[in-house]
Amino acid sequence: MPIFSKDWRDPGDKWVKTDGGWEKEKVVCCTPLTDVVVRLNVTDAQESMEAEELGLLSRRGSRGELMVPQPYCRIYTRNTKEVAGFNGLGETLKKLDFINAVHDIRRFRYICKLMDLLITQKLSTLSGGAQKMLFGMLEEVAYEVTSSQQNVHVLQHLLQELRKRLEDYLWGNKLGSAILWEQHSRRLQDIHAIATTIKIQQPGDDMHPTLQEVPEECIREILKRLDNHNDIRAAGEAYSLMAKVSEEKSIWRLLCRFHWTPAQIEHVILMHKELQVQKNWRKVYDRLRRTYGLREEYAEKLCLCRNCSCMFWETYGHPCRNDTDPSATIEDHLEEVKSDSIIYISITPQQFLKYFHL
Repeated sequence: MPIFSKDWRDPGDKWVKTDGGWEKEKVVCCTPLTDVVVRLNVTDAQESMEAEELGLLSRRGSRGELMVPQPYCRIYTRNTKEVAGFNGLGETLKKLDFINAVHDIRRFRYICKLMDLLITQKLSTLSGGAQKMLFGMLEEVAYEVTSSQQNVHVLQHLLQELRKRLEDYLWGNKLGSAILWEQHSRRLQDIHAIATTIKIQQPGDDMHPTLQEVPEECIREILKRLDNHNDIRAAGEAYSLMAKVSEEKSIWRLLCRFHWTPAQIEHVILMHKELQVQKNWRKVYDRLRRTYGLREEYAEKLCLCRNCSCMFWETYGHPCRNDTDPSATIEDHLEEVKSDSIIYISITPQQFLKYFHL
């Protein structure tokens, strides 16, 4: 009997060609949600009521359309006798809908950090599909920065690092198809063209209050909510009052306590006598940063369920559903999602890459 896959009980996968390349043929089965989706079209009142119930099992796209099921992906965390543990990065990024997730302000920083790791550390080991997904994500980042006029420095950093790596590979160290790398070069030029058109629109003279009119107490509260030294120093260059507030001891003391524990702070101070004589919190911060590194904070992370090895975005909730009982109602599925037996952990961008053979 011919073997079509690593699991002899599986007849094998059927692949179809699409505009984005070859993809596995998928059979969509949303039986438990079919009746609910039909009922959503009856009246506007019923739509608003059912939308709350579907919050954990569905999501809405950027144009407001209902999209089911939510993006998630099964991850092989260990090998078995029948299935070898292997996860494809390109397919995982597609299933988790990273390209559309770029436009969510809560996930933007997480995705950009992951892209930075892929570009600077893993670019030569990526498959062709993963490379295409990376460039697609970068293009969406360019469009998002253009529309929001925020995080321009993040886009410039990613473009600079990617251009540097591509130049190295194109000088004889490239892997894979030469045609594919030429496509990457052309696409990078297109993204760079988008980035050069970004112009920060200044507020008009009739816009009040201006930054200079904001009271000092408000400026201090704003700076207290910044989580890294680069943002505080850049804010201090805006104008004289903000420069004065950015030098205050309380700002840097709070920043130290945000990133490190009291034990770590005390250890660094005891190790350096000059900090004991005059406790300059800005110098304490620089010492701590070089010793322990910065704590990374994200508004939203990916999560991994320990029970079913399912990876999903935190705000969408756990996507697991019991499809064995066709008579189960939406309330039963929601109750299963909220079950205390489901234990999941947050995944940082560095931990995310460890699940792939890169």
